[in-house]
Amino acid sequence: KFCIMGGQSSKPQQRVLIAVDGSSHSQNAFDWYRTNLATPGEDVILFHTGSLPSHLMAPTGISASNSDVQRANESLRKRVAQLEESMMEQCKRHSMQCRWKYADSLSPGLAVVDASAEEKADLVVMGTRGLGTIRRTILGSVSEFVISHSRRPVVVVPPPPQQ
Repeated sequence: KFCIMGGQSSKPQQRVLIAVDGSSHSQNAFDWYRTNLATPGEDVILFHTGSLPSHLMAPTGISASNSDVQRANESLRKRVAQLEESMMEQCKRHSMQCRWKYADSLSPGLAVVDASAEEKADLVVMGTRGLGTIRRTILGSVSEFVISHSRRPVVVVPPPPQQ
């Protein structure tokens, strides 16, 4: 746990953006923040980004039918709504003041950076999958992108140690 020394402060509560995607890694980051940093009255923004599969959005030479696009859109909408409901319920259960923010984007790292700037977040909290160097080099890393491009402090919570 972190301990901040000092007396009462008139400093306004922090605005914290937590990137969530429904994975165990983002849940771990949310739980770490809640356990280690959360204070009553903080403005917590639960941020999620997603989009239709790129082959349905970009010209690939194979045109997707309207029904395929509608099904994918409905599926995305349901997944986002379920994640929002689950995360907001956790906030309520832990007496946290949270709000939901969603952005449609093919670039999750850029969406997190943009949302944190737009919201004037004092801190960004996100999980990481803990990929090895080779996999991270090939696949890229959202957390590394956010660290490199954000003008806000970023806490990247690693996965828990293997049991």
